[in-house]
Formats: sequence, C-alpha cells, structure tokens
Amino acid sequence: MSYEYKERKIVCVVSDSLETWQAMNVVGHLAVGLGANKDNELMGRAVLKDASSIDHNGIARYGFIIKKGDITSIREAIETSRKIKSVTVLDFPREMLDTSHDDELSEWISKKDEKDFEYLGAIFYGPSGEINSLTKTFPLWS
Repeated sequence: MSYEYKERKIVCVVSDSLETWQAMNVVGHLAVGLGANKDNELMGRAVLKDASSIDHNGIARYGFIIKKGDITSIREAIETSRKIKSVTVLDFPREMLDTSHDDELSEWISKKDEKDFEYLGAIFYGPSGEINSLTKTFPLWS
C-alpha cells in the first residue's frame, strides 16, 4: 500500500468548555461518524496480522489530531469547511449530548434552524493544506 502519510489529515476540534467525559463523547461519536462516512482514502489496511498470526482490525492511515476551541470559532470553521468540496466535516451540536435516542435527536434537529445550533465539536478530514488552514488557530487538546 503506497501513499503519502502527510497528504491528508483528520482534526477533531472540541469545545474547551466541556468536561473531559463530554469531550471524549464528542470525539468518539465524531470519529465513528467519519469512519461510517469514509472515502476510499481514509482507512489503511483492513487487517494487520501479527507474528502470532492473530488479526487486528486496521485503523485510519492518516494522522488524527484533537484540538480545542470556543464554540464561536468552531462554528466559523464548520461554516468555512462547508464551502470546500475536498473537506469532509461532521458537526456535533449540543443536543447530541442532551438527547438519549436517535429519534429524539432527529426530531430536535428537524425543528431548529442551523443558525441556532451550539456546536460542541467538529471533525474535519481532507487534504492537509485545507485542514491546516481551517484548524491552525486551535490549540492542541490538553
């Protein structure tokens, strides 16, 4: 499998106002969502075999970085990313934490204007240059 590791990038930005358990919930859901909506470039090998002949499921082939920011900056990055065709973005509005069932979440989203969403996080995937321009101002999660 030949590819350039730094050609593409995954960056997840999480609200700096969240408790650790909430932030990890946001990251987990966004990562699963990205994996489910992946393109042909995202994943590395499907299976990695160790010296004992045990199979291990593969992971994304590109770097995955977690950063933090305020909700205003996260919204701006989401809005900008939607204009860039080469970037995949998944967003995480507050109600994804506040609802307990997908039907409840779907109903909430269908009744609320996007301008009123409070984004607690987003994951951006695409060419490194585009992702860097979207996320360079966000500090690393610590």
